[in-house]
Amino acid sequence: MKAQIVTNNELSLEYYTQGIGRHTLVCFHGHGRGVEDFNFLRSNNRRLILIVLPHHGKSQFPIDRIESQPLSISEFNSTFKKILKQEAVEHLHFIGFSQGGRFVLSLLPFYKDRLQSVQVISPDGMDPMSFYNRTSRMRLARLLFQKWEGSPKSFIKIAKLAYRIGLVRPKVFAFIELFAGNKDKFQRASRTWRGFRNIKPDFNAISSSLNSNKIYFKVIMGKYDQVIRTQQANQFLEQLGFPEALIEIECGHDFFKDSNLSRLKKAINI
Repeated sequence: MKAQIVTNNELSLEYYTQGIGRHTLVCFHGHGRGVEDFNFLRSNNRRLILIVLPHHGKSQFPIDRIESQPLSISEFNSTFKKILKQEAVEHLHFIGFSQGGRFVLSLLPFYKDRLQSVQVISPDGMDPMSFYNRTSRMRLARLLFQKWEGSPKSFIKIAKLAYRIGLVRPKVFAFIELFAGNKDKFQRASRTWRGFRNIKPDFNAISSSLNSNKIYFKVIMGKYDQVIRTQQANQFLEQLGFPEALIEIECGHDFFKDSNLSRLKKAINI
């Protein structure tokens, strides 16, 4: 894969390109994941453009802006457009997983006339009133996470208590342990949670875009996913007016596990 970096003002985005073909797939990875998750999409007639989200790889966003001036979708898009121009992309397919799905859904209305398909895998951002999203907009909660960045073990203790009294589901607690297991992972989790709080899909704009353009649209969910649940996808798609867009496969949030990749590959239609 060929790696490049595009910079626009204070945001730098790393991205990888791979292959050639008449279909251009622009993919956004999940939190703490890498672009290699999308290697299974390689094909003779596909070109992959794999975007590295801020605070991952060499993609950078100013730490001192996270609290005072967090990343907006318009700022992200102004940099993303430079990638499309540099790669001479006219028409494209969007694919995003989890946190990357939030970016895909937020970008969708900007590219409604150029999109051939949008396929998101257990995307974040479908429920703006979830505890995860709602607390990111609370200054006190963000300040606590800033403090815990220096001592993530304190946060794990609180999460463990919430798990024991039933406020946190077992799979969610396991997810928390994974990303709070060491200082670097927790720091990235905190910074993306705080810094991406203004990246919010516009439900009305998405619905309008899908209704006015012939865009193939699917939300792929794991039947046993307890991190982002099918119930959230159902409610999201009902609000959009596209309840038929749901695909559910036999897995949890671990879509890229070898035993699940064949199911995921079958669910994606390019």
